[in-house]
Amino acid sequence: MHYYVRIGALDGYVECLNQLGVSPYGILERVNIIASQLNDPDLMIPYDSLGEVLELTATQLKQPLFGTRLSRFQGLSSVGLIGAYMAQQDTVADALQSAQRFSDMHAHGVSLETQLVTEDLCELTLDMKVNNKQQYPQLVQLSLGLVSEMIGDMVGKDWKLAKVCLSQSLKEKDRKQLGFIFGCDIMCEFPRDSLVFDAAFLQRKPVTADNLLDTIMEKQFHERRIKNIDHRQLVKHAINVLLPTGDCSKETIAASLGLHPKKIERLLAKQGCTFRKLLEETRKEIALRSLDQRSSTMMQLALNLGYSDFSAFSRSFKRWTGIPPSQYTASYIS
Repeated sequence: MHYYVRIGALDGYVECLNQLGVSPYGILERVNIIASQLNDPDLMIPYDSLGEVLELTATQLKQPLFGTRLSRFQGLSSVGLIGAYMAQQDTVADALQSAQRFSDMHAHGVSLETQLVTEDLCELTLDMKVNNKQQYPQLVQLSLGLVSEMIGDMVGKDWKLAKVCLSQSLKEKDRKQLGFIFGCDIMCEFPRDSLVFDAAFLQRKPVTADNLLDTIMEKQFHERRIKNIDHRQLVKHAINVLLPTGDCSKETIAASLGLHPKKIERLLAKQGCTFRKLLEETRKEIALRSLDQRSSTMMQLALNLGYSDFSAFSRSFKRWTGIPPSQYTASYIS
């Protein structure tokens, strides 16, 4: 199976390398990433390409902690509108569950599992199928760092880790430096990659930065205000992001965009469109892309698209293409 991820996972990469006095473009080209592609955060690239660019950068810059360093440039805004959606959940625990559903479609083969390890501490374990041979330690660093930054954005200034566990090995000086960055103890050559923190943080109501939505819009569409954006494009983007959460109603989309549902319908009507039409159009595009890439099973794809069962998805697919999905994969992708 092929694994893909949003190129938005490289959020802050150019700024990070510029800060280090290094041009990022030559490194990106060596793994067939064109710099202009970074302007489309939702562009899906092979997960291996992300892993390779991080490893190449760490080696070339002699920065064994580069993945963690890059994660300091990231946070809720790095995952687009799912970040705004997460911040609207009742608890941080609910927000992390939303992140897991998001990863099913936008960061393939990534699993986040949270469990209590003591009465007061919980452990959030990261499993990345693309790293099954532990060939991408920088990718693990980046991912754990991003998750920590996202939780920190939702918890606030008193966010603190108790421990970071890594399956990779580090030199003693690098382990100490990593501990300084994370502000906690670091365990290396551990059986799994994880973050350990106070379980009480999970029950916190997420806080939301006043400029979160503006920051997301600027990264996604290079605009500071929603009113300047093509609303058809904006709503379609929101549908694409929130479909795998299973909570992709017009009301949820509106809340994530800071708009009233009736206003969304009025704005779309001016462009000769409806929410339902955009929902169907987006589902079709995602279905065809996922089947072409073979990035998930058909059942998983159906659930990610918000269908309650495979038969409902199959009927829709036949309406879109004239043939059932099984025939499509046999005829067009074999």
